[in-house]
Amino acid sequence: GRYPTFSGDSRDQRSYLTWCSLWIAECVRILKPGGYFMAFTDWRQLPVMTDAVQAGGVFWRVIVAWDKGRGSRAPHKGYFKHQCEYIVWGTKGQAVILEHDGPFEGCIQAIVRQDDKHHMTGKPTQLMSELVRPVIPGGLVLDPFAGSASTGVAAVLTGRRFIGIERELAYAEISRERLTEAERQANFLAGQANAQTEIN
Repeated sequence: GRYPTFSGDSRDQRSYLTWCSLWIAECVRILKPGGYFMAFTDWRQLPVMTDAVQAGGVFWRVIVAWDKGRGSRAPHKGYFKHQCEYIVWGTKGQAVILEHDGPFEGCIQAIVRQDDKHHMTGKPTQLMSELVRPVIPGGLVLDPFAGSASTGVAAVLTGRRFIGIERELAYAEISRERLTEAERQANFLAGQANAQTEIN
């Protein structure tokens, strides 16, 4: 009851693969050549997601692990902890050699903090800030399932532009509030940096 609910997350494997392939193909259609594509998945859906990414037209490059830290849960003492999620990463065509940043970590540790979580499946802003790094500052980040806009907040705070799509009204409102605050913070920090430059 802490977070608003969201719909459309109860598909069988075949329908999930087909659905993912369709929306991924739409993302690839508007992605610039060499552009980065990333999709989160857990261990259960990892094989299906790697198939969907390739079926959607992405050149699959690697799997990045998100280590949530040692506080992650386990169903009981006989289990390994559900400590990792995975990011299936690829590009539209050939991978471009970046000049502004990189190489990037293949395993990112980012703890889930409750004061930074605004959605049942919300990702830490720290994690998303690492994942938007390949985008050139001033470049555009698209999140077709924006949720509470953690990707957008990370993009704005690190000098990127952002387009988010979210069909659930409650989360669209949360996103709007968070993005407005992120823009305020980014403008404040830019003002401070400009003032410091003038002093120096």
